[in-house]
Order: sequence, then structure tokens, then C-alpha cells
Amino acid sequence: MSNKTLTLYEFDEFRVDTGQKCLWHADQLVSLTPKAFETLLVLIKHRGEIVGKEVLLDEVWTDTFVEESTLSQNILTLRKTLAAFEKNKQFIVTVPRRGFRFVAEVKEIVGDEEFFVVEKRTRTHIVAEQKEIHDSADTETAIIPEPLPNKTFSRNYLAYGAAFGGVIILAAGFLVLRHFLKTPAFAEIKFQKFTVSNLFSDAEIERAVISPNGKYLALVKKSGENKSLIVRQIEEANSLEIVPNFDGTFIGVTFSPESDYVFYAVYPKNSAQGELYKIPILGGAAQQITKDIDSPVSVSGDKKKIAFVRRDPKEKEVALLIADADGKNERKLAARPFGEGFQNAAFSPDGKFISSAVFSKTTPEKPMEIILVDTENGGQQFLTPRNWTWIGQTVWLRDGSGMAVVAFSKETPNLTDEVWFVSFPDGKARLLENGVNGVFGISLTDDGNSLVTVKSDKITSFMVSPLADLTKTTTLLTKNGDESLLPLGADWTPDDKIVYSTINNGNADIWIINSDATQPKQLTADPHADALPKLSSDGKYIYFLSNRAGLMSVWRMNTDGTNPQKITENQDVFSLEPAPDGKEIFYTARAENIYIQHLWKAAADGKDAKKLTDKSVFLPKVAPDGKTLACYFPGAANQTPVLMLLSAESGEILRRIETPADESPLLFDWKTDGQNLLLTTQKNGTTTLWLQPLDNKAPTKLKDWQNEGLFRLNISKNGEKLFYEKGIAANSVLLLRDTK
Repeated sequence: MSNKTLTLYEFDEFRVDTGQKCLWHADQLVSLTPKAFETLLVLIKHRGEIVGKEVLLDEVWTDTFVEESTLSQNILTLRKTLAAFEKNKQFIVTVPRRGFRFVAEVKEIVGDEEFFVVEKRTRTHIVAEQKEIHDSADTETAIIPEPLPNKTFSRNYLAYGAAFGGVIILAAGFLVLRHFLKTPAFAEIKFQKFTVSNLFSDAEIERAVISPNGKYLALVKKSGENKSLIVRQIEEANSLEIVPNFDGTFIGVTFSPESDYVFYAVYPKNSAQGELYKIPILGGAAQQITKDIDSPVSVSGDKKKIAFVRRDPKEKEVALLIADADGKNERKLAARPFGEGFQNAAFSPDGKFISSAVFSKTTPEKPMEIILVDTENGGQQFLTPRNWTWIGQTVWLRDGSGMAVVAFSKETPNLTDEVWFVSFPDGKARLLENGVNGVFGISLTDDGNSLVTVKSDKITSFMVSPLADLTKTTTLLTKNGDESLLPLGADWTPDDKIVYSTINNGNADIWIINSDATQPKQLTADPHADALPKLSSDGKYIYFLSNRAGLMSVWRMNTDGTNPQKITENQDVFSLEPAPDGKEIFYTARAENIYIQHLWKAAADGKDAKKLTDKSVFLPKVAPDGKTLACYFPGAANQTPVLMLLSAESGEILRRIETPADESPLLFDWKTDGQNLLLTTQKNGTTTLWLQPLDNKAPTKLKDWQNEGLFRLNISKNGEKLFYEKGIAANSVLLLRDTK
């Protein structure tokens, strides 16, 4: 018998087994990579103390050089993993510029090996096998002990051994395994361990799709006001432009099953009716397949059918259609009302189902789901149990055991999309990778070994200029990697400081800095996302949005970051504006789906909320006198948004605010005189700052930025300075390759 001394640590419902090097929550095994486990163990051993980054790097990566970003990603992984089981509890606290502290109460249990064998059995912690998994936050392999998959089978196995000896055991075991065990499903085994490589980066790439044979990429690239479709060889990196200078919008791109053709759907300029074409991958004449299409097309495995989505404004419905591969013999398979409609279409490999993302009005926590439509009778059934805010494309695995999905959850700490595997028919979801931009699509090769998606990163600088002379600038800081797909926001304090949200260590938090670039200070360190900070008129509070409670809600804290309190309930909030008098707040919250946001007004403490608009509005800004708001309304089909002036009291539309002709408006803020706006537009790669009068006089151009965009824009409370964030957003085509 071994007298080896072993240790267990318990905190909340978690148990850390130092002997088996694994983490349990109650009787459920928690997946962690070895380095993430070692990081947790170091923090627990130093619980209550501030553990510096150098200590963690020395103890976890002994004799190995790694960057601090690796440690930060490990901490993020731990926070997300623990939060998945205990959502409302904080275990690891960041101490700015000093390190990390484990704050939970820990019980330490020490005993010999025999004691822990008994202890494990009482909790069904019987380790039978080891499985390799990949954690996207750590490139190493994690070894996860698992309970025996079939206890009855294991007992029978022992009975055979007692009766017939070791040889019979082996023979019986082999026959039983051959009889009972099936080939593992792709959804279970694929991408348990994988590599991620950046094929290339280009700020103008808007979509990337890998061919079924894994040899080509189909890319949509923006060049000025036009778009082009490019086929690129993955190995040789040779490119061929097969659809040049298209004046309009690409809806989607799909390879044919044999990888010899590309189907592409487009909206021509000023047209609300999509068109579907087919073109050889080496270029040539494009063949029109059908019209009136509003999604990427899916091609059935037998190459005989296509499926797509069509929106019908007259009937106020969204239909899922099937047609022959040449576009003939259309058949409406199913329809859903506007606000709940199909977003895309993907044939299952056997052609029995079509999967699609759809909106759901059932609960605000679950606005989108994956639905399966029977291709024979149009019957519909939901697949996913997760609370995703947005779901993009679905792509089936070849064996039909599940699909790859891009989705966005407001619970993510860096506010980015994620790649998931969802099994069929049970709908279990498994996270593969985060930090991607799902709007740009997802695609799989036929063998299920390669997956392509797109990641968006910003490389920017925070700048301050006197409004009277924009040529004079002070650089506050330079950022590389603010990957959030939602606005992070900023605001001025009455004493000339800037409060802003930024992503450090994979987490969006709120900071404050002097306008002369001195004394940056972190105000929030919650493992969830904190964004869009706004100062109250008296400077006592910071309002901000956070997903600490699941939905993105309005929170309020003291200006030093203390006493955070949630002040909106059961609403998914997108933007926020305190009134100048300090008595009210204005915010937009999701209505029927994530594309429809209504304007609300509430008391400063969030009570007595009142809806002001039935129309969808975006980015409201309250005028200095508090009587009106400027905000964007959606434009006509495929047109730029329209800037409108509303009554702050009733939400009534007062009039349209004219903006520079033929320009795409972006950010704006009120000048303190209340008679003018500062407005940014973008055209042909140039971002322009305008002075836009409200009396419909011609705008005045103030400044151009060539080949750069603006991501934030805020005028100081005294109207003398301008804070802005400028830079580029680079899109990287990522290749995830299964290595098991």
C-alpha cells in the first residue's frame, strides 16, 4: 500500500484533485488543459495573496519562455470555465499592474493514496481512460480523466475473467467491442485537438469560404465602392479574380460539391432583389440560376437540389425554398413570419433536413436558435438549447452527426463571435474557438479536417485634439487587438478625463485616463464584458453596459469603479445615453430580433421605463439641452442609414438631418451649442470629419484620414477638445486544422 501524501482543495462546489490533476464540479468533470490546471493550482496555493505574473510564469512554465499573453489567455480560460458552472461568483480577481488573487474560500484536505481512492469511489471519480482535448485558449494537449462509459459492461468483463482466465477475457472483450461499439461520430471526435493558422490578412476581405476538397478559397474583397470575387489556391497562394468590379453587395458564396464551380448570390446596386449565379473556379461566363434570393445557397449532397431563403414583404414572411440545381421547379418548403424568419439554409448530407438560424420570440435570453426543416413535408424542430444572441451560418459534417456553427453570446468577455460544434440529433454544443467574426462566414472541407473562418482585429490609436485646431494631436495610447464586434465606447468626465472600454487579457473592462495621456487606471476587473461608459451630468456616476447578469444590461457605478449596480431588467440593451439634467437615461433595447432596437427612456435609477419608438433606431445621442435626440433609422433596402431628429419627450420624429451626399455616415456627436453635429463619413477608403449644421446648410469638411477609419468620437464637456480613435480593422482568414 502506498503512503504517498495527496491533497484535495475544495471551494464552492468545485474540487481540485492534485493526484489526478483534474477539476470537478460536484460529480461532473471539468475540462482544463494541463497549463490551465497548473495555473489554477498556483493561485489556490497562494489564495488570498496577490500572485504576480512573474511568479505564475516561473511556476507554470518552468524553463520555458512564453509571452504574458499566454498567461492572460490561461486566466481568461479559467474564468470562463469556472463561470460556466457558477455564473454569479467571482473566483479570480485582477489586481491592476500587480497580478491576480484567488478570492474564494478554500478547504484543504490532506490524506494518503488509499484514503483518496475511497473518497473518489464515493463520488464516482473512478478514472478509466484518458482523452485528448483541445482548449482554444491553450495550444497544448489536455489530458482529461473520464469515468467508465459503461459500468455494466465493465462488471461483466470482470466476471468473464474470473471464470475463464486472462485469454478468455481478451477474446470476449474483443468480440463485445466489435459488436457494441460504433465508429465515433465526427461531431464527437473532430477538432478535439487542432491547430489554428492565419492564411493571410487583408482589411478589404469580407468573406472567405474553403472548397470541399480543401484546395481553394473563395474570397469576397472590397475595392472602393465595388466588390470582387476571388478564387485563391491555399497551398500556392495564387489568386484569380473571377467576378471583377461588381457594383453591389455579395450575399453569400458557396462551392459546388465537386469544387469546380462557385455559386454566388448578390444584391445589385439599388436593388432589394437578390440574384444567384454560378461560375467556374477558373473564371468564364457566369450563369444566372435564379432571382429573388436573400441568403447564401446550399447544394445538396447528390448535387441535384439547391436551397435558399426568400423574404416576401407583401406576405410579411420569410420562406425556405428548394429548387433543382439549375434553378427550375422551385418549391416553398416552409415559411415563418417576419421577425422569426429563416436566415440561411444548409442541406444535411443525406438531404433529409435543412438547417437554418431563426429568430425566436419566446424569451429575451434566447433570441436565436437552430431549426431543422424536413425536406419532404416542411416540418420544423428546434435543435439548440443554448442562449445565443446571434447565430450565423450552419455547415454540416459529412457523416451527418452534427454541424459547425458561428454564434455570438452576450456572455463572451471580449464581445466576439465563436465557433461551435453542435451534435445531431441531441443538440449538444461544444466550443471550438472564439474571437472570430461570424458575419464573414464559416466553411468545412468534405473530410471534416479543415475549417475556415475570419477574425477581425483593430490596430488603432487614441487621440485628443483641440477642436479649434485638429492638426494638433496628443496620442493617449496605441491599441493592437481590440477584437470586439460591438462598440466599446468612451466619454469625457467634467474634469477633462476620458473614460473608455478596452480589451486587455481577452476581457473588455473600463479604464480612465487624463487627456494628456497620464495616469491610466483600470476601473472594472469583472470577468464579463463592460463597455460603453457614459458619465452622469454631475460626474458622480458612470453608466455602462455589462453582461455580468447574462443579458447586456445598464449598470451604474461610482466614478472610482466602486458599488456597481444593475439598473435595467429583462432587456437586451445595445446603446446608452444619460440625459443632460441627470434625471433620466435613454437606451435602445432589442425588440423582435437583434436587428430591431426600440428607444426607451427611464429614470436615472432605471425605474419607470417607457418605450419611445416602435421603429428601430440606432446610436441615439441626446442634445445638450435634453429636448431632442439624434439617431439613425435603417435606410431602405441595402441603403445607408438615415439620421433623424426625435423628441426626447415622446420619441416623435421631428425631421430628417441631412448628411453629405453619396457618403456613408458613421459616428457623430453633438457640439455644445446644440446647433451642429460633428459627423464622420466613409467613402473609397477615406474617412472624413464634417461639421453638420442642423438648419440644413451645407456641411463643412474638417479633416480627412486616408485608408483609416474612426471607431470612437466624443466632444469634451466644455466643447473644447475632441477624443477619437483612428486606425484600421484587419481581417485575417483563419484555418483550423484537425490534428487527431
